[in-house]
Amino acid sequence: MDDDAPQRPTARDAALAVRAGLGAGVRSIARFPVGTSFYVYDIVTDDGRRVVARLATAETAPTLAGGVYWHARLRGVGVPIPALLHANLSPASGFPYMLLERLPGQDLGLVYDQLTREQRHALAAEIVALQRAVATLPHASGYGFACAYDDAGLRASWLDVVLADLERSHARIAAVGAVSVGHVERVREQVLAIADDLRAIEPVAFLDDTTTKNVLVHEGRLSGVVDTDLVCFGDPLFTLALTRLALLAHEMDVDYADHWRDLLALSPTRERALAVYVAVFAVGFMSEVGQRFNRDEPLPVDRAYLRRLEAILNDTLARC
Repeated sequence: MDDDAPQRPTARDAALAVRAGLGAGVRSIARFPVGTSFYVYDIVTDDGRRVVARLATAETAPTLAGGVYWHARLRGVGVPIPALLHANLSPASGFPYMLLERLPGQDLGLVYDQLTREQRHALAAEIVALQRAVATLPHASGYGFACAYDDAGLRASWLDVVLADLERSHARIAAVGAVSVGHVERVREQVLAIADDLRAIEPVAFLDDTTTKNVLVHEGRLSGVVDTDLVCFGDPLFTLALTRLALLAHEMDVDYADHWRDLLALSPTRERALAVYVAVFAVGFMSEVGQRFNRDEPLPVDRAYLRRLEAILNDTLARC
């Protein structure tokens, strides 16, 4: 093993966190197969409790701290997030952790095809209401993804946030070389075409990742939302765009996203912004192909998936 390689949490570290935080042993433990930032374990304690242990590396520790910071604030406005059982952001092991109750259900994307149209529409209405509740939080002094109100990473305008997203996609695509960085430039042109509208966006609080993941569904109904480490300040349409792109990318019916859009009764200007955001996320999804994130090895490049994303991008840009 390379002694200089960054250390990563293991199941043993998760079990130690449960022992330290809850005073309980572990009957069973399994790592969740999803996620790109943390090492997340599904645990049953020896006294029968269901617990989710989320462990961070040194690199992701500030984001995990955001989960602790926002927890009470989000619960205070009625967001159905799991109870925080214990947290230690400076443990002796070196791996900061949060221990949360295990809510019933699975990510929306895993059960989406099992839901009726009526269930999808009811769920979309609940997410719209949830985002409106988050919007009652005080505005931030800047824009973007924040671990706290005083996050130094907040930007001067919403336009800056969107352009930074494109810069990240450009860098990732250039590093892997699976698709042309020219796709990013095409999207940038559309973003700059609505620059004045994006500069006028107020720093409204919203949850950016309540999409086909992090929205837990149990018996056809919303059971809660998870992974609320960041609150984004800017345009809540960003989340709808990401949800729509995720459905399209995985060849799912978009009626859920369509109903969400209909509930918002968007003006033509806002419809155009939504389409531009979908294009932003299309190149964002392209940029994730071939990346390692927190996996042991990067996933192989899926050419068919990339072609599908390119087709979605072309169709979206034609409607901008």
